[in-house]
Order: sequence, then structure tokens, then C-alpha cells
Amino acid sequence: MLFSGGLDSSFLLAAAAKVLGPGVTAITFTGPHTAPGELAAAWALARRLNVRQMVRAFDPLSLPEFRNNTLKRCYACKQAIITQAWEIATACGIPVLWDGTNLDDLADFRPGMKALKEQGVESPLLLAGLGKTAIRTLSRDLGIDGSRPSQSCLATRFPYDTELTGNDLARVGRGEAWLKRRGFSRVRLRVRGDLAILVLAREEWAAFLDPKVHRAFTAFIVSLGFSELSLDGPG
Repeated sequence: MLFSGGLDSSFLLAAAAKVLGPGVTAITFTGPHTAPGELAAAWALARRLNVRQMVRAFDPLSLPEFRNNTLKRCYACKQAIITQAWEIATACGIPVLWDGTNLDDLADFRPGMKALKEQGVESPLLLAGLGKTAIRTLSRDLGIDGSRPSQSCLATRFPYDTELTGNDLARVGRGEAWLKRRGFSRVRLRVRGDLAILVLAREEWAAFLDPKVHRAFTAFIVSLGFSELSLDGPG
């Protein structure tokens, strides 16, 4: 199965491991689009569940649609990843590929779902009619932190039709990692030109607005080359 280490694929992996045991293989792709810490978290969970994990490097910046952050970015990236995943699966004698798409994904703009269908990837959570709320609740029964965020590509932090570089993605990743190391869990750092816009979970704003945290993070953001930090706080 395709395993990013986010909430949905973590829940699916844990459920599959409970039923199938060592018959499960997790395939994880990592590259400049991957947020810092995601691979380590995915690796740790696979070890805890005692399932085989295969990690492969993948650079989506080699794809023009991704590099130029077009509306087809997610489709092109998924298509390339799934092609590689099927090659791995075929070589290992694995007849089916799963991913963590769930019911709530149908309400979002997710061009990558077209690639999943085209290449025969099955989505057990979607087939079971499970949305994010149910997944969070059921995750706790399997020893998965239900409060953890879903993983998302760092390219989603940028407006469409913005040319992306490895340095752009790395700056955003480093900014988010700064806060995650200090206990903030649901962090997004969106970019508009040279402006960084911070998005946090509602319950985490009070801790962030502590002057010591706020000032230190703002200084770090400026050191990364952004002109200033804007706060997308709770309404």
C-alpha cells in the first residue's frame, strides 16, 4: 500500500496489519515535496506494526506540471508515483495497491484521484464510507494518534502557477519544522510572494502568541528570506 505516514494511510496500515499481519507491504516515496519529519514518522510506525516498508526517492520537480505548480500538479505527481509503485509491487508479487483516500476527499479539489482510478489503485477507506471524523475515532482504537494531521505535499503551500524550486519547498519545510519541534502539531506555512502566512489549529494559537515564541519564530522566518510573517488566526 501507498504509505505517506499521515493520519489516513497510518490508520489504513494499522488496520491492514491487524488483519493481514506480515502480508502487508508499505511503499513510501520521499523527496523535496515531503515535509521534514514525515519519513521518520512513517518509518517508526512501520517498525512498530512490524510490516515491511520500502522507501524510494522521488523528485516531483522533474515534472513540468509540478515544477510550474499547475492545476495538473497533483495528477502528474500521483501518476508518476503510482507507476513506480506498481513496478515495485509487480517485482514483489503484490497484486493490489491501496491508498488512504477517504470520503471527505470527494469534497475537495483532488486531481490525483483521477490518477488513482486510471491506474487501478484501490481506496479501502473510501469504499467503507469512512470520513475524517470516523478515521480519527477508529485510529485511537488501533493505537494511532487520531489528532495527528493528514500529510500534504509542500507544494500545496504555494499558489497555483507559481514556479517551484527545491529551495522554495525547503524554506517552507524548515519553517513548519521549527514549530513542530516545539510541540505545535497542525502547522501550515503558506506563501504569497515573499510573505509567509502561518496557519495553526485553533487550540494552538494561544501558545504561539506567547511573545517569546512569536518573536523567535518571526525572526526565523525572516532569516529564511521571507519579508514578513502574517498570521491567519482563528475567526
